Amino acid sequence: MTTTPVSTSSIEAKKKLFDMVLAFVKSQCIYTAARLGIFNLLQDEGEQSLETIAEKTNTKPERLYFVLRALAHLDVLKQKSGRVFASTELSDLLVTNKGPSMGHFAMHIIEPAQWDAWKVLEDALHTGEVPFERANGKGVYQFCQDNEWSGDVFINAMSFLTNHAVDALMDVYDFSRFETVMDVGGGQGGLIARIVKRFGCKGILFEVPYVAETAAAYLQQQGVDKDAVQIITGDVFVEIPKGADAIVMKYFISAWNDEDAMKILHNCKQALPPHGKIILLQAFVPDLDEPKVAPDGVMPGVFAVQVNVAVPGGGWRTRQHFQELFEKSGFVLEKVVDTQTNLSAMEFGLAS
Repeated sequence: MTTTPVSTSSIEAKKKLFDMVLAFVKSQCIYTAARLGIFNLLQDEGEQSLETIAEKTNTKPERLYFVLRALAHLDVLKQKSGRVFASTELSDLLVTNKGPSMGHFAMHIIEPAQWDAWKVLEDALHTGEVPFERANGKGVYQFCQDNEWSGDVFINAMSFLTNHAVDALMDVYDFSRFETVMDVGGGQGGLIARIVKRFGCKGILFEVPYVAETAAAYLQQQGVDKDAVQIITGDVFVEIPKGADAIVMKYFISAWNDEDAMKILHNCKQALPPHGKIILLQAFVPDLDEPKVAPDGVMPGVFAVQVNVAVPGGGWRTRQHFQELFEKSGFVLEKVVDTQTNLSAMEFGLAS
């Protein structure tokens, strides 16, 4: 009896699929360890035995061991003889007690409320509902407002994304030509803080009240003069305040479908002077002939699914889609500036 040899390409294809199918196991181990504070513990106190980690996290050692060993196999932790575990470069990125970090991002993306949304994705595809709303009975922003832990993690996750991309942005985009820059949906103020400190312009942070509550303290921590950034709260669908000659929106417009996005852009247009600019800071879903992976490893076409699962009409768009959306709203594309992360800048002026 002869057997047909398995082709190398078939083996490689299966390896890729095994990795995709089991990806949730990796992310859940990261979430659990971050939530238990294990990455913080190992960075602050050094290597620890399994029993010590279990005691300090009020967990059962033999159950916890499977999670820690898996993280060691992924190089997130380092396992030593005697079931001792130590931190690594990867785990240090997931520490959550030193300010906004990838650990906050991981906990936000993988927390139970988000996970529940994925469970109903199939049903939501049939009904057209937003999966997060179907699973949790309310939208993600309202959920974060109503749940203190989730809200805190969300704010810090967004601040991490800002910090992750902002240096690369500042190196290639010049904000010094503007007198006042307003960040619409700017979270705690991480981006506007960096802009005013580096380029010397004035800043406005426009956010919903519950997010802006922590902004003043955060800006102070960043060393921003209290008169450099004005914090204004409100609703983008009602009115966007005047006073800036440039408006930036980082990932913000992706939360809305085209109809709602155009309402926001209309209010931006009303707020800007004739010479004003709007700068869209965004990751773009690639067209067929463009690279699928951004320089920092993010796959915008995959991440777009996460956004769409979480918010109504949400989803990262292609450059062409964004350009058409802005042009329908009375803007004209003037330039596109790419960075060494997933973030790019599209600058629009007012159409004459």
